[in-house]
Amino acid sequence: MSVSPIDVRRLIADLPLEEHAARADASHADVTPDHWSFRKPFAPLAKVGPNLTRLGAMLEAAELFPGLRVLEFGCGVAWLGRRLAEAGCEVVATDISPTALEAAAAHDARYWPELATRLRYVPYDGIRLDLPDGSFDRILCHEAFHHVPDQGGVLADFARLLAPTGRAVFMEPGPQHSGAESSQHEMHRHGVIENDIRIQDIWAAAQECGFARIEVGLFSIRPLMLPLGRFMELYGHEMEGLAAPTPPPSATYRDLALPVLQGFRMFVLHRGQEASDRPSSLRREGLAAQIGVRLLQTGADGLRLVLRLENTGEVDWLPSGSEKGCVNLGLLLLRPDGSLANRNWKRHRFLTAPLPPGGVAEVDLTVTLPPEAELSIDLVAEHVRWFGEPGLGHRLTLPPG
Repeated sequence: MSVSPIDVRRLIADLPLEEHAARADASHADVTPDHWSFRKPFAPLAKVGPNLTRLGAMLEAAELFPGLRVLEFGCGVAWLGRRLAEAGCEVVATDISPTALEAAAAHDARYWPELATRLRYVPYDGIRLDLPDGSFDRILCHEAFHHVPDQGGVLADFARLLAPTGRAVFMEPGPQHSGAESSQHEMHRHGVIENDIRIQDIWAAAQECGFARIEVGLFSIRPLMLPLGRFMELYGHEMEGLAAPTPPPSATYRDLALPVLQGFRMFVLHRGQEASDRPSSLRREGLAAQIGVRLLQTGADGLRLVLRLENTGEVDWLPSGSEKGCVNLGLLLLRPDGSLANRNWKRHRFLTAPLPPGGVAEVDLTVTLPPEAELSIDLVAEHVRWFGEPGLGHRLTLPPG
């Protein structure tokens, strides 16, 4: 006997929030501290490739680095939040399902007790999180936003919770999601919401909440496997200036893009105003420097270095600091044979304002080296790249003494 399709809009409208919450919790009834979902994104095995591709695109857009305050919304068993806490972020994980949160906390107590100071769980009532305004630098919503009944209400709370320069990053199914066979199955089986994600509607609601701008990501869900001949034709055209092959490259690029246009949506809502169009050390491309050693002298206080640092690249260097993209002088310790002993021995902050291409900064500092250590120096855009990677920087020839 055929089953009538469920209209997700009617499903949302016909039930109170409390019933939606109860159904979402009931769908986690079989989750235990050893449930397979704790192995995500490496389970189920058949979905690992697409799962990792989507997750990678999302994390690239999030621009994470250690110390960021991150909210994982709709966390389930918090497999993502757990990994971010392990990497050094300060994570709050929330879900409308008490069952899922209890299983996640029990799992952590058993297997990850060391994360207790960086990962905590906060229940969600479907309306408002009981957390202070401006608590987070990032909000990550990985395939959870399409389950909420009131998208506008959730976005309003996100806007409240984000710091002025924060962003909310989403990975969600597309505008025809509710009609998919798998979605209909879940709605019939559990009565849960499998809503459509319409970017234009979300942006309209986000603007009303005070978000400043939106970006939508175009990425590849699966690799497009090509015969060697076709690959070399594309390479020759794009990288060596050879004639365009037939069919044209645009046909192949279209094949890469279509799965995303037809399916998943990765988008970012920015709380702050439009970012400057001027490129900076937040990006890897265009970072280059000329390091000149003016003085290298051993004295009673240690080794004195006087340096001339010139921005020979194409982007501004952001002022020195600990946040992503800040440019510092990095001091690397080497062993007597020249091998690396400690890449992150010391940082020296030398910029109090952006340094544009062609700009020069002077550095005068004194350090005390450990016994038998050699010294190398390089510039580093924090959490972006070392300027001289993958080498060992600029090894200094130390004076005797």
